[in-house]
Amino acid sequence: MEEKITLDHGSGGFKTSQLIEDYILQVFPGKALHERKDGAVLKNETAPIVVSTDSFVVDPWNFPGGNIGKLAVCGSVNDVLMSGGIPSYLTLSLILEEGFLLSDLKKVIGAVKETADQAKVEIVCGDTKVVEHGKGDQIYINTCGIGFLKRNLQASYQEGDLVVVSGSIGRHGAAVYMAREDIPLQGNLFSDCALLCKEAVAAMDLPGLRILRDPTRGGLATTCIELIEHTKWGMELDETGIPVDADVSALCSLLGFDPLYMACEGRMIAIISPQDAPLLLEQLGKEARIIGKITKEHPQTLLLNTRLQTTRWLRKLSGQPLPRIC
Repeated sequence: MEEKITLDHGSGGFKTSQLIEDYILQVFPGKALHERKDGAVLKNETAPIVVSTDSFVVDPWNFPGGNIGKLAVCGSVNDVLMSGGIPSYLTLSLILEEGFLLSDLKKVIGAVKETADQAKVEIVCGDTKVVEHGKGDQIYINTCGIGFLKRNLQASYQEGDLVVVSGSIGRHGAAVYMAREDIPLQGNLFSDCALLCKEAVAAMDLPGLRILRDPTRGGLATTCIELIEHTKWGMELDETGIPVDADVSALCSLLGFDPLYMACEGRMIAIISPQDAPLLLEQLGKEARIIGKITKEHPQTLLLNTRLQTTRWLRKLSGQPLPRIC
């Protein structure tokens, strides 16, 4: 029987990689696409252009800490930043389902405006389509972020380079799931959905910076694997150094999720030299942590040194524990 698309193909994990490699990369031979970054640097006579495109289908569209409008702007702006660019322009396309409330559309567009203003990006063009009731899920958004290259970031690692995360992980995935399932947990669990402009620019100003990435679908573990899987390097993470908030930890323990694979939408991973890591931590603030290092041992493999003083081999997310989180 012919294989069909499943929710697993949208997880950001193994099945997503398989789909991209088997059905997309084989067709398009371009070097930029095969680098598999969330953004691409395009040649230009003056300053190289950085461009990123993304689509947002989060369910529910309104969640603690944001909504699909804020998420769409943060997602594309952050992808341009992670590619070493300073974002300047954004396109905005809406796919609306018949019956979606105009008052809710105003909330979404208001969030787009507020977040775009914070990022200092201009909405320059867009499109709107409406589908019949039952043929969509209230609202989807597609964006394209455009900026100009500030720092050419490549995976030019050196042994002993450190892995830094800008804050606690997994809040977005946990908050969206709680909103979707209406789970009553004590505390205030909000998405980490946020712009990374300040954090990324601070990192790009340091000479020892190697690469930046935001751990969205697939979470911290999957993103770290992607950072080394096509290199000659391995990576080791220290579980005791990885910041996980108590409410995220409680939700994961209750439902059997692993916070290492929970999505973030306002966190940044930086691989940086040991000399510049302390200055980056100072710039990022008290929530930032050194969580691991680059090693020449076990190439293309991600290992976790656990609290129990054992070693765990981390692989890409398999399956789809949380569909539709971005």
